[in-house]
Amino acid sequence: MFSRKPSALVAQAMCVGALATVVATATPASAQTIVPCSASALSTAIANANTSGGGTLVLSPGCTYGLSAPLPAIASPIVINARHSTITRVATTSFGILSVSPGGNLTITDATITNGDAPDFGGGIANRGTLTVVGSAIRDNHANFSGGIGGGSGTTTRIVGTNIMRNTANVNGGGVANDGNMTISNSRVIDNMAGGVGGGAANDGILRIVDTNVNENRAGRAGGVANVGGGTTTIVSSNVNNNTAAVAPGGVLNAGGSVILTSSRVRGNQPTNCGGSDIPVPNCAG
Repeated sequence: MFSRKPSALVAQAMCVGALATVVATATPASAQTIVPCSASALSTAIANANTSGGGTLVLSPGCTYGLSAPLPAIASPIVINARHSTITRVATTSFGILSVSPGGNLTITDATITNGDAPDFGGGIANRGTLTVVGSAIRDNHANFSGGIGGGSGTTTRIVGTNIMRNTANVNGGGVANDGNMTISNSRVIDNMAGGVGGGAANDGILRIVDTNVNENRAGRAGGVANVGGGTTTIVSSNVNNNTAAVAPGGVLNAGGSVILTSSRVRGNQPTNCGGSDIPVPNCAG
């Protein structure tokens, strides 16, 4: 998918439990760093954590970190506890907000990631390593592929209790695009747009969508979810509703590989739900 370039949430207690698990997994044995409310302080904190082999960065509550230049890529195990702060691009130069290098491991919680504009993939977050996003908002970002979050080949991406909305991609994956292994749970993927396929999500790796709403997205084809290139997409206890596409299907497309729908609704999509898919989608009518 990147080869052309090298609704309901669960109870808060469940999200807190998931957060405790992922943070415990990703946190290196190092002290927390309190990051003052400035973009330069955040950039320095990430660079220092990379150099020291990882760390936990605690952001200033409610701060807006306005970036005039890209942040360093995450190259070590780093946890960012954003405490309801926002990380946004304020420069006219185009760049994504966060990136994870091969071998890097980022867990980010309680953040708003917005106004990224990546020339390749991952306008909000570009993952080339391991990424966990918990209780956050990824919104109003843009890229060529994967306007919101992009997972490259060989990567692991976990998205929990997160809103992915109003992101755009020139080609595939307005909300997310995945070439690796991605799980989206207890989240909302809403009002994203792709010029190609997969307004909500485009996958040619392994994608699981669980207890998630993929609604009201738009694309040239498959406004909701597109599975391409031999990928495997499993949709469990989720809604793929009211998405639109210029070319059928509007809801779920299987253009190669397999799509599995379990206890999920695919309804109200235009011009069809799954009709017109290259490979029929079992348990999907219309």
